[in-house]
Amino acid sequence: MPIRIPRPEIIVAASSALWGLFWIPLRAFENEGLDPSLVTISQFISPLLCLAPFALMRWFRGQPIGVNQVTTGLLIGAAFALYCQSLMLTDVVRSLILFYVMPAWGTIAEVGFMGRKFTASRGVALILSMAGLLTILGIGGGFSLTLNLGDIMALMSGIVFTMGAMRVRQSENISVFEQVFAFFLFGSIISIALFFLFPADLDNLPFLTTISDLLPWFFVMAVFFLIPVMWGLYWGSGLVDPGRLGILLQLEAIVGISNAALFAGEPFGWREFIGALLVLGAGAVEVFGNRPSQHSSV
Repeated sequence: MPIRIPRPEIIVAASSALWGLFWIPLRAFENEGLDPSLVTISQFISPLLCLAPFALMRWFRGQPIGVNQVTTGLLIGAAFALYCQSLMLTDVVRSLILFYVMPAWGTIAEVGFMGRKFTASRGVALILSMAGLLTILGIGGGFSLTLNLGDIMALMSGIVFTMGAMRVRQSENISVFEQVFAFFLFGSIISIALFFLFPADLDNLPFLTTISDLLPWFFVMAVFFLIPVMWGLYWGSGLVDPGRLGILLQLEAIVGISNAALFAGEPFGWREFIGALLVLGAGAVEVFGNRPSQHSSV
């Protein structure tokens, strides 16, 4: 009996849901004594090393491996490196919500730089996103906002990811391997740069024995989580209708926010709840309100 490949929608949904659990192993590595910047580096270097032999085989056969995807790779890699580090430097729910304010940046980018029409649904998505942003950052009586380094990284990750997504949409079709390899290659470069930009406390760096003890877990994470999840997202995204894709990608935020609220042991009150609803609502409006019709490409 022939083996049937699961529908792309199932692959994307599963990958998105798993990505919503990404904060759990990150926090586990941090609890073992690793600085957040070192944890971030490990999540890019380990998959890159696993993919390197296959990249060499493709290179010897004259096939592209993704090293020429510099701009896109740096933008997407930077977005996830910042997002990864933010998950350890601020509350998980805050990081997720601030990252998912993307409908606001997407609307600004599409209207301002891509010449798209400013529709009512885009306006509603922009308002909901900004309302969620201001809610989760905290609006006091004097309209004061509270920001820490993790919050800034999460916010920047969403902005940079929007820029990278624009580049992906404007790029010619490339293989899934090229996309995945470029993601981990340029993400490694950015994560190392972040290590030097925000240097760790040298007195609290882990012993080499700690890192060596964690090496097997880095590669387990790479082989059984990071590479399959990114492969599923890139492969499925090219086969799923953009409207459905937007809905399925929302699963990451839903899964991440819900399990973080239950298990992260961090504050989750009315501010976080309302902020999450506003941002998820903005994503829903963005998906359902801007689905391309059969007679229009905008």
